[in-house]
Amino acid sequence: MVVLLHLISILVGVPNLLVVRGKQYAEEEGLQDDDCVEGEDASWAIKKWILTELDKLQKYEIKYYETSMSLVKDDEGSSWYIVSDGWQGSFYYETGKPGQERVGAYLYPDYSTAIVGVWRDHLLVSGRPTYLVEACRSGSVWTLKFGELEGPIMTYSPPSHNSLGVDPLQRDPYEKKTIEVLNSLLPGGNDGLFAKRDIETGDILAFYGGYMISCNSSLRALDRTEYSDEEEHHRNMYSLSLGLEDEDNYCLDLPPELGNDVNKYNATLGHKLNHRFEPNVEFLLFSVHPVLGTVMSLSALEDIPAGTELTVNYGYDLKEDPDQPEWFKEQWIDFYGEDLEKEEIDQEEDVNNEDMEEDYDTDNDEIDEHEEL
Repeated sequence: MVVLLHLISILVGVPNLLVVRGKQYAEEEGLQDDDCVEGEDASWAIKKWILTELDKLQKYEIKYYETSMSLVKDDEGSSWYIVSDGWQGSFYYETGKPGQERVGAYLYPDYSTAIVGVWRDHLLVSGRPTYLVEACRSGSVWTLKFGELEGPIMTYSPPSHNSLGVDPLQRDPYEKKTIEVLNSLLPGGNDGLFAKRDIETGDILAFYGGYMISCNSSLRALDRTEYSDEEEHHRNMYSLSLGLEDEDNYCLDLPPELGNDVNKYNATLGHKLNHRFEPNVEFLLFSVHPVLGTVMSLSALEDIPAGTELTVNYGYDLKEDPDQPEWFKEQWIDFYGEDLEKEEIDQEEDVNNEDMEEDYDTDNDEIDEHEEL
């Protein structure tokens, strides 16, 4: 462990910068070997490299849980595992081999926020949050330097049916820079989720955590409480399916007493998004959260300026399933302009007519059988 800690100190040390180039230089001249950029320019350069050069690089495709990674290696040691074409961040290692514990970093999708520590098969053994300080071009890849390690020690700890996987008040370092909870601007809204910085289309903004339960059960294990329809809507207001194609699909579930109060749970804040039929973000499966593993995330559908309230379509369908919360029925009517009461009356009449037809057919069958006798 002393050696590993020594390696971490080397990895995250920030020596005097000998060559520093800005975005304008990188754009006009192109970065060559040993050219370095720092701060926001470093993050920008890494994102540009992934989005514009990844297809041209020699790489190896690796299946990883519900996603895929592109391995790009430097002959002298640096390895990049770029997740989902870079949209879900990247793993970066300077030494070590797969299957062994090695020092490295996970860069969140902003390519600034990072977790530096010890990893095994891309699962965090122990690490702490930090940020990217400098990126230097080295052949076909980049070498990185990070700032001081700050915040709590983290480890891979996925949620289960009886564990959130993380301290409920341990904020995610990426979310802290990206989103915040304020009073909603929507009619009837209470809390709402807002962008703290400018967001580009496709960017990940927030994560959706909770207990991991079977979607086939509306309740967590050992919870045997019986609910009315309205009580069940309230109890399951923060339950979200992962959308996996398994027979036993899984849902992330937050009890209302946690989901309603950021002073009791703020480890992830994706559950604070309000519903709109014309949203600016969408749900997206996220397979490489450094602590929680596979969870849901929120991805921008458009460019979003800082200060904008974020909304998502909850995916409810009143026609397919009329048993929906009252607030949603009201929004459905306002948006689609449909008279639900008339529809419900028509549906009840259709059901009654079908029942009458079945009864009539049954009576006729009985008469026919009597006549035959």
